[in-house]
Amino acid sequence: MFVWAILLFSLTITFGEKSVKYAAVIYRHGDRTPVNLYPTDPWRNESLWPVKFGELTNIGKRQHYALGKWFRKRYSHLVSEKFDPSEVYIRSTDVDRTLMSAQANLAGMYTPSGDSIWNTDLIWQPIPVHTKPEKDDEVLAMKKKCMPYIKEREKYFHSTSYKERLSKYQGLMDYLTAYTGKKIKDYEDINDIFNVLYIESLYNFTLPNWTQSVYPNKMKEPSCYSFTTATATPLMARLMVGPLLKDIVAKMNTVILKKKPNPLKLSMYSAHDFQIGNILSAIGVFDGNCPAYTSTILFELLQDNSTMEYFIQMSYRNSTEIIEPYIMNIPYCGKICPFERFLKLYDNLVTVDWNYECTKQMSPFIGACFFLGLFAFMYVVYKIQFTKFNEKRRVQFAYISVYSPTAVQQKI
Repeated sequence: MFVWAILLFSLTITFGEKSVKYAAVIYRHGDRTPVNLYPTDPWRNESLWPVKFGELTNIGKRQHYALGKWFRKRYSHLVSEKFDPSEVYIRSTDVDRTLMSAQANLAGMYTPSGDSIWNTDLIWQPIPVHTKPEKDDEVLAMKKKCMPYIKEREKYFHSTSYKERLSKYQGLMDYLTAYTGKKIKDYEDINDIFNVLYIESLYNFTLPNWTQSVYPNKMKEPSCYSFTTATATPLMARLMVGPLLKDIVAKMNTVILKKKPNPLKLSMYSAHDFQIGNILSAIGVFDGNCPAYTSTILFELLQDNSTMEYFIQMSYRNSTEIIEPYIMNIPYCGKICPFERFLKLYDNLVTVDWNYECTKQMSPFIGACFFLGLFAFMYVVYKIQFTKFNEKRRVQFAYISVYSPTAVQQKI
């Protein structure tokens, strides 16, 4: 069994005749306390929980520490044992639990040794984790405001196909609304309740009697389906996932085209189930299961050792346990996809110009409204100035006529 494990591990390093030249990993944070507890929840008292609501727990820290150890083994051939910022870049959403997960993960991946030890009482070293406020982050948080996306999403939510599918769960939503004290109107609302009940069951809290008829079985499918709705149309997928996939592909291109003598070798993104679900859905490989804590997507750039051609391999592990990820079958390309073919297949995603399409592009209707508004504004300003000018002239002539009665006659 041990020999088989070693053999399996060696295959993940070289993949037969192909070697990993760059990798991008996107993972979900570790175990956390619940968020968005419903009004009638008997466990709403925060003092009952190990940490504040929505924060990473000690279990979550240990989960990511173990995952970091696994990354160290998987990419030992790719990155140095000693942290090198030219090799590795870590980015997180601007949320406590993802920032802390990234730090715990890096503690496992970069255990200090030799001259990296700066405090003998603390076998840990700080590693930089980069972030941006969520409202300004279209790449990883995927929450920066984009009006074309909002318009497309509303169009999708009002579509017949969406409404008909959602209507199948109307009885469930009415039931949840009655017992939770919260209006449950869509898949995301069902998922919010499902998540709370899941975490409470993990922590051995007794769930209310009303949950027995719906949790988990009746709630699981619509809850997990919620991870497909943010990328439901090609445009939604382009504007939601496009910036991140474009960033990853650009880094791969830097390696392929040898644009830098020492290109980046590993990108790590600490995120949420929302991002994991969005990526899987946009690529077309979402299997209907909710992303677990520490679930991880790996995009690896492989080079054939004989032909020197480049390929993309996408893998996924959806477990809190340290298990080998399974290789995804990329639609119309297979488990090992030629790089150029991948670019063509996902041209809709990787060619996005988010800033232009979301903030600078002006639709004909908006453009017409803008110019009409500008014309109206200029007309009002003109009328005000014209009125002031006439009033001034009237006062001036009135003054002249009082002291020089013939002046007005001469003007006439």
